[in-house]
Amino acid sequence: MTSPLLELDHVTKRFGRVVIAENLSFAVGPGDTVGIVGPNGAGKTSLFGLISGDLAPAAGEISFAGRPVTKLDAAARCRLGIGRTYQVPRPFTDMTVFENVLVAAQQGGGLRRRASYAAAVQALERAGMTGEANLPAARLGLLQRKRLELARALASRPRLLLLDEVAGGLTDPEVAQLVEIVRGVNAEGVAVIWIEHVVRALTAVVSRLICLAGGSFVGDGEPAAVLANPAVREVFLGSEVTASLSGGTLTTEAGEGGGIP
Repeated sequence: MTSPLLELDHVTKRFGRVVIAENLSFAVGPGDTVGIVGPNGAGKTSLFGLISGDLAPAAGEISFAGRPVTKLDAAARCRLGIGRTYQVPRPFTDMTVFENVLVAAQQGGGLRRRASYAAAVQALERAGMTGEANLPAARLGLLQRKRLELARALASRPRLLLLDEVAGGLTDPEVAQLVEIVRGVNAEGVAVIWIEHVVRALTAVVSRLICLAGGSFVGDGEPAAVLANPAVREVFLGSEVTASLSGGTLTTEAGEGGGIP
């Protein structure tokens, strides 16, 4: 049996009375694709903070690649192979796209000289941004900024990629392009955990879906089964969702939710 790449063991985190994680335990294997859904304020981004090292748990242990990382900061975890994006891209606007990605390769991945340049070039290629390499980051539109956010995470050479709502605000064709990029990254062996409200994007990529609400898991399993779970529908999707999936498409009774090729 393959050892887990990431493992959370009874992790708990609260901000006052707000429960972010309540005794959470789960594992992700090498090359896995996991989607996370849930209502706003459910603790999804904070869960990423716990995994990446931006937040410290009040209790529990986190392990990555067979070693405990609970006490390591975000920089150390990034160099071990945990890369992440953020909901709101904040590139260095006074730098070019290439310079932004190069900084990620050097500071996030700990790479130097030729290795850092090679990683930056490869990340831009994988994110479909080679043509924008010399543009000032300040001139990028939303889709390009989200791709730059992805390229910066990839430049750190992650073994686990945490994607935080990278499809939000994009058009259907743009979401389809993003899905193909994520599929390509995963095909190279990178494990992916993806938080997303654009459910059809998730179901086109992930083999496992988790619903988080109130700091606890409401559902965890095969996407169609999780989306059909009455508890999941109640806390996240609403009572009008039929949660029928076909070819990566989420269908609602209102007829919304187009497919992704």
